[in-house]
Amino acid sequence: MRVLSAAGRALINRIKAGEQVGWVQLVQMDLTAPLRLVTAGRDMQWAGETWHTAGVGVIDPIEDGTGELQGLSFTMPGVDQTQLALVLSEPVEGKPVRVWDALVNPDNGQIEEAVLAWFGTLNVPSIADGPEAVVTVTAEHYGVQAVRPKARRYTNEWQQRLYPGDTSLNFDPATDAAPLAWPKASYFKR
Repeated sequence: MRVLSAAGRALINRIKAGEQVGWVQLVQMDLTAPLRLVTAGRDMQWAGETWHTAGVGVIDPIEDGTGELQGLSFTMPGVDQTQLALVLSEPVEGKPVRVWDALVNPDNGQIEEAVLAWFGTLNVPSIADGPEAVVTVTAEHYGVQAVRPKARRYTNEWQQRLYPGDTSLNFDPATDAAPLAWPKASYFKR
């Protein structure tokens, strides 16, 4: 359960009272230099960082439910040459990505509260070239790692992890096996 700050609770109460309160999504991709994007029409400040509007065009809707863990797709239309160079030069696969849902105070236009809505890892981006380059990056939910089958090794290390002190798999045929002695040819000539 997440506890909201006093400012966040005040905005929730205003929503319950029927007032229109805006919300945006904040996206942070933890690349070499963290990329912070906001779905608003202008740059915004939150948690001491500047979240830039240039970039995220479309984010798949985050659906809360049971069953399959949802992946996301981030489409960034109209990227410039520096952003395109970053996508082409940096290995983004496996890098963390976070999405927050943030409430915007209608009085001053500032983000008052943000709640982590989704966390996962990035996949390889795809680029559609044309008059305006479009970069699409997919990401899989962090929980997928928990349900993915784990490789089991029939080794001493695996056995020690499961049953400390058990030496049943502590065997190396090259050093532990007795040398095999074949009888001399005269043994068979009796």
